[in-house]
Amino acid sequence: MSSIVKFFVAAPSDATDALTHGPGASLPSIVFGNFDAEEALLNWEAHLTGSTFDELLDRDIPVVFAEEEDGPTVFLLSDELLAELTGSPSSRIGETANWWAAKTAEDGFPVDAFVALRILEDLVRLIREERPSGESVYCWTA
Repeated sequence: MSSIVKFFVAAPSDATDALTHGPGASLPSIVFGNFDAEEALLNWEAHLTGSTFDELLDRDIPVVFAEEEDGPTVFLLSDELLAELTGSPSSRIGETANWWAAKTAEDGFPVDAFVALRILEDLVRLIREERPSGESVYCWTA
């Protein structure tokens, strides 16, 4: 479980620089905590794209962009996940948040449904409003 989770928009060089201390204040970002970010990325992508968890793992999704042994990790959000998040109507995002909240509760690490919705809505907003052409979306965890 990650105690700090930051989603941010950056060029690849800035994402690498963010590894040690997280994204700087100059990068558009949102901050959350207390959920397994890697598992969340897998679950969201599986749910939204219809892929299975195992299929995504076989494709090395999410991509580990940078990591320190026993330290922070930076994941690159896939183009498929970004497309699904930005192309989905609010009702689909809400349904995904409710599904994810139920899934985390089932797995023993519950995320409140309201918090799940806020995370996904804020992530969609970050992608739609803060992402310039040519830049990617990353997730930093510590």
